[in-house]
Amino acid sequence: MRLFSMYDFDKDKQLIDDLGRWTYRMRARLALLGLLFVGGLIAGCGSGGGSGESAAVSSQLVSGVAATGSPLAGQVTLRDSSPERRDKVTVLAGDGSFSIDVSNMQAPFLLRATGTADGVSRTLYSFAGQPGRANINPLSSVALANAAGVDDPAAVFDHSDAAALDKLKSGMPAAVATLQSKLQPLLTAFGAGSSDPVRDTFRADHTGLDAVFDSVRIVLDKGTLTITNATTGALIFSARVKDFEDGSFTDNDDDLPKPGPRPGAPANVTAVGGDGQITVSWDAVANATSYDLFYSTRSSVADDEDRDDGHAKHVRNVASPYVLSGLAADTTYFVMVRAIGNKRRGPPSAAVSATTSGSTPAPTVPAAPTGLSATGGTQQVSVIWDAVSGASSYNLYWSTVSGVTVASGTKISNVTSPAVHTGLDDATTYFYIVTAENSAGEGAASVQAAATTLPANPTPPTIPAAPTGVSALGGDNLVTVSWSAVTGADSYNVYRSTSAGVTPANGTRLAGATSPFVDTGRSASTAYFYIVTAVNSAGESAASVEVNASTNAVVAVVPPAPAGVTATGGAGQLSVSWNSVSSATSYNLYWSSASGVTTATGTKVTGATSPQAIAGLADGTAYFVIVTAVNSAGESAASSQATATTNAAAINGATLYMQNCSGCHGGSIDSANSAHILGSEFQGASAQLISSGIAGVSAMARFRSTGSSPLTAAQIQAIASALTP
Repeated sequence: MRLFSMYDFDKDKQLIDDLGRWTYRMRARLALLGLLFVGGLIAGCGSGGGSGESAAVSSQLVSGVAATGSPLAGQVTLRDSSPERRDKVTVLAGDGSFSIDVSNMQAPFLLRATGTADGVSRTLYSFAGQPGRANINPLSSVALANAAGVDDPAAVFDHSDAAALDKLKSGMPAAVATLQSKLQPLLTAFGAGSSDPVRDTFRADHTGLDAVFDSVRIVLDKGTLTITNATTGALIFSARVKDFEDGSFTDNDDDLPKPGPRPGAPANVTAVGGDGQITVSWDAVANATSYDLFYSTRSSVADDEDRDDGHAKHVRNVASPYVLSGLAADTTYFVMVRAIGNKRRGPPSAAVSATTSGSTPAPTVPAAPTGLSATGGTQQVSVIWDAVSGASSYNLYWSTVSGVTVASGTKISNVTSPAVHTGLDDATTYFYIVTAENSAGEGAASVQAAATTLPANPTPPTIPAAPTGVSALGGDNLVTVSWSAVTGADSYNVYRSTSAGVTPANGTRLAGATSPFVDTGRSASTAYFYIVTAVNSAGESAASVEVNASTNAVVAVVPPAPAGVTATGGAGQLSVSWNSVSSATSYNLYWSSASGVTTATGTKVTGATSPQAIAGLADGTAYFVIVTAVNSAGESAASSQATATTNAAAINGATLYMQNCSGCHGGSIDSANSAHILGSEFQGASAQLISSGIAGVSAMARFRSTGSSPLTAAQIQAIASALTP
């Protein structure tokens, strides 16, 4: 498997350097001659574009994503390896993506991203051996430092020379490979075991490698790399950045973040071909929150558990059944599905195939592109948009005047996202729309997006001043912190402590705060101490003065009456239960054998707890209960009444027989079993036989229901049970 093709360089660097400088000079001379020749023509064309008439879309790009779990908000600077060390800068898109035109620059390239993520100021570095992908993240930074043999990657960017670049180009593959090997248990936990942090396709979507960045803290300080669990603080890996191989990885699996179970591979994947389309279906997967689909005319749409065929097209966030449309007629396509869940991508499904029918349906004009955004850079603007189903190509229209349309804008045909518009004027705002096109025609235009190119010599951002006017006001379980706006600040951090002397090092950081900031969920009657810092792409300011405020004391109020009161009868007792009351410190229970029990008439049980047993009660008797809640403010109203009946007293059939029957029929109580009769002439008589005797024998009339000593049906049954042989 080739993970590091970006680091393959031509062997004769001197020849390439000389050729690059000659080509650059000739290109400049030819461009000047061309401008002199066509200058008059351009002046009379009225192309609608305003400035930047030499603008074009570049095919030589360095692209990637800058993220630390969340996308970085800031800018990327790319520095080439020419003797004059030329720089280009671009603003990062909202998803952390960037693309920089390098058509007139010399490879290899160094990259630096500065900005904030989750309210924390970050500076990260990366490396590109040639045009292509170069992500910027904490692991790309430490890999670059290791490959260069320095403690701080900033030293490489700030002081690169031919020797440093030679060392990088030879050392970067081994640095990434060693880092992957040493961190394998951590990467594998998130399904990113073979992910190259620099070269592989990467999105700041909180899955895979990005989920690793969410779940750990990667710190490079004074040449020492430490990786800790972001939740528990447990140390996972530590090493000198110059020597990953001798680094120490934890031997305690509990130190690793727990992403949750990985979704399984989708099962029963089917594909059915149609006219220019294929319908794909699959079974739902446990723990999956979404699905990604891959399709290709090649049979290999997944290389292994963690990687996808680079030739396959990727469709995100699909649901079963999903219709792939706009496909070629009479063509076999291979399809694979992955489940996404718990910050992890599941393994690939089995690949299935289907063939579209021989006839192609009449195409329809594609819809307008969505998700259009633009970011400015050094004489360039990068424009991105979402793919449109059924589109075969896209057209970009631009202008320096807002309200650009297909009629008024300058058209650039056959562009792909990201489209990097180059050759633009400095400090100028450009406006864009995009249309999708196929054989049926050109679709409607997208909404307009705009971006401003950077000034010719942009003033580097400076760390903002410390916030002033900071105040804190306590309330009910909250504190409101306010401050004055700081010039140049992109965001603010609030640090909290329950002790005076709070600092960014010892305080609890509340990132991305805005004034006034309401800090909720605080304990009552407690003093809290705060400082505030301002943040931008240059870093975090000094702390404000410390302020403090105390939350309000709890004002006790009489609790509400308990709800859900139930009672269950037992042998000589009741069991009473009720729902807890949040403000109660104890409960009182009142009971009576008369309905309508109150706190005045009932027998009181103080300090009751649910379930509460009431013992010593009469058998077979109904009892009535109420419950009240108590706290320092007093006793609540009574609950609704509940009732239950205790169990009836057990009947001893042997005793009844001896009292009423033994004088005529003999027998005695079994000494081994006091509930059993021995020696009766009616031994084994059933309850039905005894009842018949009572009803039909005149001498037994007193045992009838109308007699002087009536026996109930239950008592007769008990006597029969005692006579059982």
